[in-house]
Formats: sequence, structure tokens, C-alpha cells
Amino acid sequence: MSQYTIYPLKVGSIVRQKSNMAFMKDPGKTMEMPLIMWYLTDGERRVLVDTGGTAPDHRYQPYTRTKEQEPLAALLSLGVRPGEITDVILTHLHWDHAGNNQLFPNAVFYVQKAELQYAAAPIVLHKNSYDHKVIFNTEYKVLNGDCGLFGGISVILTPGHSPGSQSVVVDTSRGKYVIVGDLVGLYECFESEPMACSSYHTDLVSYYESLDKIKALGYRILPSHEPLIFEHGSYPPHI
Repeated sequence: MSQYTIYPLKVGSIVRQKSNMAFMKDPGKTMEMPLIMWYLTDGERRVLVDTGGTAPDHRYQPYTRTKEQEPLAALLSLGVRPGEITDVILTHLHWDHAGNNQLFPNAVFYVQKAELQYAAAPIVLHKNSYDHKVIFNTEYKVLNGDCGLFGGISVILTPGHSPGSQSVVVDTSRGKYVIVGDLVGLYECFESEPMACSSYHTDLVSYYESLDKIKALGYRILPSHEPLIFEHGSYPPHI
């Protein structure tokens, strides 16, 4: 069985109300949150989970990205070139998770069928969350529910934040980790009782079913916008 090391790469920062990530918690409190692109390797495959946000412009403010946080610069800090990426797994297709697909010309891209369908025709409230120029210029291998992708990596359909959100289960030398996308934005969301969803959701019942599904697995989770992620340069942490 392949065992992967997971490297979180900071590819920008957004400033939002905490309650955006943890519904109804600390209303009015703002915090700076990272955009994260995850690099996974077992020594042979070179995999990304999510590609980070589209280049900062007049949309999605406040949103910043330094030169060091450009996706290609972040990868090069690990000695990885874009053409070496073999696979890209997208937790969902929002602008801050699927904004740089065009940078990885040799990769196979994986996305859930339900996510593609919704991205094509979302409700008006959600329309700006999808950057159509990027996501619909990408060729995908379309998935339909839970499945194994290759040795050491599988995906679980976890709808709620969006209809086709998926979580990525990764085998490591210290057990399984789950990259949960925006199902869990902050550790606090998962640790609260009851658990806290994002304020941005398409189906609250499905959302909580997905949270219960992940919690029942008992694996370590990696939230999508958690500043504490960068206390470690890799997962499992090198101790």
C-alpha cells in the first residue's frame, strides 16, 4: 500500500468573518484565513488536492497573494515543477479551490459529477463562487460517489457545502488523514458540540450527514482554511 506525505502550501489569504466558516459563531469577529493547496507524494505519484484561488482582482475581496504564495512558486519551494503533477483532485469547484487548473497541463483532474452539474447552473446566490472560465476549460475524470482512485488515496462524497463536495482520504506512515475541503473550515467546527457547518451551504441536512460520516471514520482531518495547519510543514508531522 502506498504511503503519502502531505504538504500544505499557502497560496493566499482571505479576511472574512469567522461565522462564514463556523456558522453563527462569534458574529462580527473577522480573521485572516489561508487558501491551501495540498501536495501529496509517495515518491512516485505527485498529487495536488485543490489548486488554490484565481489571481486576485476586484472579485472576492479582501484577498491577497504574495509572490511566494503564487501556486507555482509554492510548489517550487518543494522542488516540484508544474509539469510533474500527475493528478489533481478537486474537493469542489469554488474559485478558491479550483482557480489554477490551467497551470498543470499533464495532470488528470478528478471531480464529482454532482459538482460539475451544479457549477453549470447554480442558484443566483452561488453563481459568483464558480469561475467558469477556469473550471470549464478543464477536462475532468468524472466521479460518481465514493471510490478509490489509486493506491493510498480514495475519495468520499461529502455534500452539503456544495452538492458535489468530496473529501480525500490519504494513507500515510501514521494512519489515514482526510482532506475535507470546505466541509470543515476550521478545527473548531469539528470539535464543537454540535459540530459547526459553514454559513455557505446548499443542503444543511446533507451537510450534517457528511460531518457525521467523516467523524465516524475516526481519521485525522485537515480543514480547508485553518491557520493552525501551518504549525507543521507536512503531515504526518516530522517530530
